[in-house]
Amino acid sequence: MATVTNNAVGKAGNGLGPTTTIVVTDAAVADDAALQAIIDAAGQAGHTIAGVAGTANNAGLMHFALQGGPDASGYAAEVLGQALSAVATFTGNP
Repeated sequence: MATVTNNAVGKAGNGLGPTTTIVVTDAAVADDAALQAIIDAAGQAGHTIAGVAGTANNAGLMHFALQGGPDASGYAAEVLGQALSAVATFTGNP
């Protein structure tokens, strides 16, 4: 019978990657089209959206967990179509 070798190594971390920036919209996201515009622009800027909290259709502010790409801590309306502010940045994930 074949032998199975497990080379897995457990590491502490948040599981989201080496740098994750949580950003919040500065105003309610108007509708699904505005939400899709933010998502598309983040992707075009080189980010992966690891999570989204909130609902579009003027239901309140929305939070996005962005990974990869350029520094996301200072985005403005010109970049993603709606002004965003950084809430937290996690770096150095082991």
